[in-house]
Amino acid sequence: MRPAIVILAASTALAACAAGEEDTSAGQTVGQWRIEVNQAAGPGCFAVRNFVNPTSEVQMGINATSTPPSGYLSIFVQGYEGIEPGQSIPATFAVGDREFRGTFTGQQTEGFGGATVPVDSADFIYDLANQDSLTITYGDDRRVIVPLEDADPAIAALRACQEGL
Repeated sequence: MRPAIVILAASTALAACAAGEEDTSAGQTVGQWRIEVNQAAGPGCFAVRNFVNPTSEVQMGINATSTPPSGYLSIFVQGYEGIEPGQSIPATFAVGDREFRGTFTGQQTEGFGGATVPVDSADFIYDLANQDSLTITYGDDRRVIVPLEDADPAIAALRACQEGL
């Protein structure tokens, strides 16, 4: 039996792994996901999916600055100012029948507010390929449901990108 992946409390250094435009290089598009490289994360690869209503994006990526590499999840919403940069709030992540707890650390980037949470293993990110959705609950019963039904090829491309660095 495989041990459960633990969502770690975010630190300022790990929160920097969420990619801003100045740290990334363009990559490929796989379905509705973009695969890019974040130089600040080791370099590490990440997958981005944009949404509308509200205008937002989800990033799931690899932090190659740690040994072994870890992962991270980030959510950014245009104009959202509910969590201040550096502020921490508890979050719960539901994937299939598993639930994880962690801490989001707030970030602000070019008109988008959001937060990042690191995870202790890149396998957590890779294992999302076999899931239909990721549900993130934080703050006062705020909930984000990230559809993953089309993520399998994108996560395969994310893994190939990381292995190619």
